[in-house]
Amino acid sequence: MHPLKALEFRLGALQAASFTSHGMYLPFFPLWLQSKALSPTLIGFVIAIPIIVRILATAPLMSLADRSFGARRLLLASHLGQLIGFPLFLLVDSPWAIMALVALVAVAQSCVIPGNDLVSTNAVQKHPGLNYGRIRGAGSVAFFITNIVGGYLVGAFGADIVIVALTLIPILGLTATLIAVPHEASEPAIHEAPKQEAATPKLSKILWIVLIAGAVTQGSHGALNAFSSIYWRSIGFSDEAIGYFWAAAVIAEILVFIYLGRHVGRSSGVGLILIGSAAAVIRFTIMSLQPGTEIMLVLQTMHSLSFAATHIGTMAALAALAPMNARGRAQGIYGSLAALTIAAATIVSGMIYAEAGAGVFAAMAPLGAIGFVLMLVVIRLQKDQPQRAGSGG
Repeated sequence: MHPLKALEFRLGALQAASFTSHGMYLPFFPLWLQSKALSPTLIGFVIAIPIIVRILATAPLMSLADRSFGARRLLLASHLGQLIGFPLFLLVDSPWAIMALVALVAVAQSCVIPGNDLVSTNAVQKHPGLNYGRIRGAGSVAFFITNIVGGYLVGAFGADIVIVALTLIPILGLTATLIAVPHEASEPAIHEAPKQEAATPKLSKILWIVLIAGAVTQGSHGALNAFSSIYWRSIGFSDEAIGYFWAAAVIAEILVFIYLGRHVGRSSGVGLILIGSAAAVIRFTIMSLQPGTEIMLVLQTMHSLSFAATHIGTMAALAALAPMNARGRAQGIYGSLAALTIAAATIVSGMIYAEAGAGVFAAMAPLGAIGFVLMLVVIRLQKDQPQRAGSGG
């Protein structure tokens, strides 16, 4: 196998191992909580804990990747934390103990996805032949497959199998990290300029605006994630149709990752975020009008733009605009901003859905509009300061 193909495969395995864990946790961990006789109110609170942890912990923890600790050690510690933490859930029944464990495990979980993206985007910039989209797309494929396999496992063995699986899956993450992230790949500037570690380079105004635009556009998916299935069922769509809607979104997302992923390491990503934010406005505005099956299916395929194109564009901007020894901090800031906007949008959407039903989706459209306007500002700034657009200074 060609060395670049082999590296792309290893990095894809790194993403797949992590998204396998998310593919089990996000859909099925609430079912385990329900099996422990937690009330719906408590379940909602427990599910919110990791979001709060990501807001607070992602940026400071990811900054460790810029220092001598490095991305490799950070990822190993994150997977090890899950390997130790998840089995403890089988030993507790108290809601307070469960909440404490969820918070501790969430600290470990908070670094995995941004850590993988940091390693992947650094590799893409170092090896231009790599395709970030195929690397990240492997994670989406793993997430999709795990959703299906997890459903069968829970049906066959009961809710405790969720904890067993979440205990074993981090072994894949540890293995993939050891294979895909050599020591020198995560610490390229440390040995060359140790004094820079104390300097903490600033992020450019353009990069800050891009990160905010990407985060608010991702936040526009808050109502979709929380209430779309409930809404679809309430207006008469079958469970099978709802399954097809979600499947269409994931398949379209994977295709866009594959075909547009080469922008990471080759452009600033501004155009992709502009397209993604515009798609969010169109998608959620039309969704609020209660369209039929065919149009709803098309709107779900627009996930490839509102989510995937926005994500690719943001990763391209981080690769192009963040200083080399501040990339971990920049990834962490983006992770915290995205978690904050998604959490806020989800909370607000609960209030709006109770009063306005489908109108909750139209209420998400302004977030996409904010992202679109911010990207127009970025384009203007890049025209005014072309010499600094890619400097990260």
